[in-house]
Amino acid sequence: MQNDVEKDCDKCEIFINGNQKYCDGKCVDYTQIVDMAFPPPHKPDELFTVQYREGPIDNHEGTLVNKQEVVVKDKMIFDVGRTDKS
Repeated sequence: MQNDVEKDCDKCEIFINGNQKYCDGKCVDYTQIVDMAFPPPHKPDELFTVQYREGPIDNHEGTLVNKQEVVVKDKMIFDVGRTDKS
């Protein structure tokens, strides 16, 4: 029997700001999630916050920051906010 991560890592359906998306692999990083939520190009003064929930047991919920990645699970939920520095 496959564990939770192995079962869900081939092609995951995830939700970003309520929109259905798909990702390949076991992990996604901050930049991938931001780019799926708000396609580039991004302005230099834009800041993004990324929160997630409904993840696997080891990282069920939390916050992603730049250059960080997280193990994904099918039906995982991400909330991405965008602000500017002004």
